[in-house]
Amino acid sequence: MAICKLLYDYLGFPFEEKSDWTLSDYVNDATAKIRTTGDHKAASNAFKKAAEDYRLGAKKVPGLAALLGELSAYMEAWSLVEEARLRHSEEQYSLAAEDYAQAANLFQRTGAWAHLSRIYGGSSLLEKGEALSREEREEDAIKMFTSAAGAFREAQTSLKTKRDQLSQVQETKELDNWFDASRSLEKYCHGRVDLEEAKVLDKKGAEEESGARYRSASIDFRELMSEAQTEQIRVELEALTLFCEARSKMKEAETRASPELYAEAADLFTRAEKVAQARTFRHVALASSSICWALESGTSFRRTRNTQLYSEIKKHLETATDYYEGARWQNAADWTRATGKLFDALVYLTDAAVEREPKKKTELYHLAEKHLQLAARLYGQASFPVKRDEALRLLERARQEKELLLTPIEALSGNPALTRVPGTPESLTKSQPSGLEGFEEANVVGNLGVVGKDFNVGSDLTIELEVANVGRTAARLIKLENIVVEGMQLDKHRIAGQVNDDFIDMKGKRLEYLGAHEVKIPMKATRAGVFQLQPKILFVDEKGNYRSNGFGPLFVTVRELGISGWLKGPK
Repeated sequence: MAICKLLYDYLGFPFEEKSDWTLSDYVNDATAKIRTTGDHKAASNAFKKAAEDYRLGAKKVPGLAALLGELSAYMEAWSLVEEARLRHSEEQYSLAAEDYAQAANLFQRTGAWAHLSRIYGGSSLLEKGEALSREEREEDAIKMFTSAAGAFREAQTSLKTKRDQLSQVQETKELDNWFDASRSLEKYCHGRVDLEEAKVLDKKGAEEESGARYRSASIDFRELMSEAQTEQIRVELEALTLFCEARSKMKEAETRASPELYAEAADLFTRAEKVAQARTFRHVALASSSICWALESGTSFRRTRNTQLYSEIKKHLETATDYYEGARWQNAADWTRATGKLFDALVYLTDAAVEREPKKKTELYHLAEKHLQLAARLYGQASFPVKRDEALRLLERARQEKELLLTPIEALSGNPALTRVPGTPESLTKSQPSGLEGFEEANVVGNLGVVGKDFNVGSDLTIELEVANVGRTAARLIKLENIVVEGMQLDKHRIAGQVNDDFIDMKGKRLEYLGAHEVKIPMKATRAGVFQLQPKILFVDEKGNYRSNGFGPLFVTVRELGISGWLKGPK
């Protein structure tokens, strides 16, 4: 009785003797009172002080060393539990998991309260699942929540076995309370498994299956709401229930492409934000609400192609990105940015479809292509392969439409605008751009050379031109001109492809950044002399702008054969 009174004094509660209570009854009553104060830090400090005093008492009174040592471990365990609850409220889930694991080990060392070890071992696994979920590692979180559910199920078996061995009403009532608590925690873990599986299915693009999992999770959490023993627990479960219902409604909206259902989902997310207590939860709920409003407008846009909806979509998506980044949900932020780029591209594609001027049309397809490339990359980073593939399909469509505008090559080659494009001779070895500006757009440079040294009248020779695109965007080669000079004849029989009298058709050969291409130009020398070759290549950048670069000059000397040469024939 003196030990019990001392415990109440430590914890700051008045002591009242009960005739039918055992030591465990007093300890449980005192610890329950301080746990329900809600001040986890104060409770942790009180338990820690009691544990220290019991350790000192064990040294002073050897006859009670075993009992006081067990009480000390019990109080230390409760100190860690309260510390873990504080960590949880501060969203430090990994640290909470460590505290719960240490508490479970201390409970295991006591005889009277060893049954609590499995419960708090399960709590440690649950907190690890929360941490993995926060890191958006859904597959790992599923495994951890499943393990936690198993631990709580084992705790129920252990509690039932212990209860069957007792006859005291007070003790059996306490065990019944722990049994109910472990059953609720098991059900909560099953709900979290459904929630994480829904997120995995969502990333895979399985909207109907994902929606069903979200509904299942919301049912589990709503049932737990009716069993909540405190208002705080009920409010937290209500926020989680509304969140899952909103996600389920959002998946239904995606399946049915319904703006109305997106609006309903947005309202549910807003309600979840109003009742949520954790900062991260509020940010995610607000971000999700903004996403739904954006998708509500976006669905209408995809139906009508009404570009007036564009600004509304972008406003909501930017808001969502800010909230997701505030919650440190980087995958969700990447998904949102990718969705924004996808809508940007759709607007450009819509404008391109009705644009009649070829150059402007090409520029719009080019812009759509760039936004779709970024969207595909961001969807990939966010682990949404189905959305990534959708962006890639639209990207291919934009490229095909743009390529149609750059063909047929014959028509481009004959375009009068080509003759008016100024060209500045460039060489890989002889000149360099003064700054980085020349590398931002397509820029084709090259080296010009000739195979062999001594050429006579009637000789066959080959001019070699190696070109490379040193610009950041792709170039499409149109034609190579200025290749014929008087006295040097183009040998059409030794060159494949389309050849005209004064140019070679490059057939739209595409050169990516730092891509290279070699052109062999077969010639025949028809008279003696020193000939200056300065070919020029015409190309188109990705915006549809026609450009040209020149190469050389290359000097080729052709001599008369002489009498001996005529006898032997040309080389």
